Amino acid sequence: MRNRIIFAIFAIGLLAFVFYFCFADLIFVQKSDFISNVLRSEASQFASQEEEEIKPEKVGTTLLAVGDIMLSRHVGTRIRQAQDNILPFRKLKDELSQADITFGNLESPFYNKGPLITSGMVFKAEPETIEGLVISGFDILSLANNHFGDRREEAMVYTFKHLRENGIKFIGAGENFKEAHAPTFLNHEGIRFAFLAYDTPTVTPSSYAATEEKPGLAFMDVEQLKKDIAKAKRRTEVVIVSMHAGTEYTNQPNQAQKDFAHTACEAGASLVLGHHPHVVQITEQYNDCYIIYSLGNFVFDQMWSEETREGVMAKCKFEDEELKKIEFIPIKIEDYNQPRLAHDSESKEILKRMNLDKTTFEFNQIVD
Repeated sequence: MRNRIIFAIFAIGLLAFVFYFCFADLIFVQKSDFISNVLRSEASQFASQEEEEIKPEKVGTTLLAVGDIMLSRHVGTRIRQAQDNILPFRKLKDELSQADITFGNLESPFYNKGPLITSGMVFKAEPETIEGLVISGFDILSLANNHFGDRREEAMVYTFKHLRENGIKFIGAGENFKEAHAPTFLNHEGIRFAFLAYDTPTVTPSSYAATEEKPGLAFMDVEQLKKDIAKAKRRTEVVIVSMHAGTEYTNQPNQAQKDFAHTACEAGASLVLGHHPHVVQITEQYNDCYIIYSLGNFVFDQMWSEETREGVMAKCKFEDEELKKIEFIPIKIEDYNQPRLAHDSESKEILKRMNLDKTTFEFNQIVD
């Protein structure tokens, strides 16, 4: 009996020994695989969470665009009477300077020679009146308009220098044709915005145009527009085009405005900003592009009608390179020079003339 017990113990031990050597590697591999899978799963989950945590937020950029700015004639007179170079901008300078990029159309060249301009249709702004633009935070101005050449080439060149010295960029004019048609770039937190500007030749002397040999402005030409936008698109997806065009004192764009704006959109512009009619005009969504045919007056002395005393500030909000929202802020001009925020009743009338039924438009993607 004792021998049988010893034999049974020996047999069991032998079987256990054989089993261990036969299956230990398999058990070890399976256990190792299990541990590795758990570790990989945890590592993958951690990496995913880390990726979500470090994924950069989209860059928000606010572009504030305003209409015609004229610092000559009665505007200049009011400035001198008040001995206040920033008088026209006092009520809205904070709103203007808070934007990431502030844009407008400068309707009068700066020049330090010749008599003061107090009347008439030939403009010249005194150099010191640039203080209002500076304190209001204007980053870029269009010079492509029918008054930029009022004091000849000398004032054009002086204006280029004066703006540069005061940290304000410009578009639509330059020392020659190439510079007048070149895009001007502004960067905000790594996002680049390209600006171009053009004037209509139908209301502007041909002598104001830039050539290869002389300074001047850029005239509207759809074929040249396509080339200019293509050049800008090599460096950024956000192209903003300003056009000085349209029939004065009417809220409807003419066919030339429409054709030029549509071409800009088709060529890749994100936004078209219009000036010149001295009143607000309708807006339009076209493809992936938004068109404001006229922003109306901003700083001007046309007090002879309610419509010429009105305009809008367009607060355009981008996320990275995509236009996401536009807020229209109506303004009213007082005392031949100074815009203020419009009252509710005034705002409704201004927006109505723009065919807008609300002040803010949001879109994930603009469609036809």
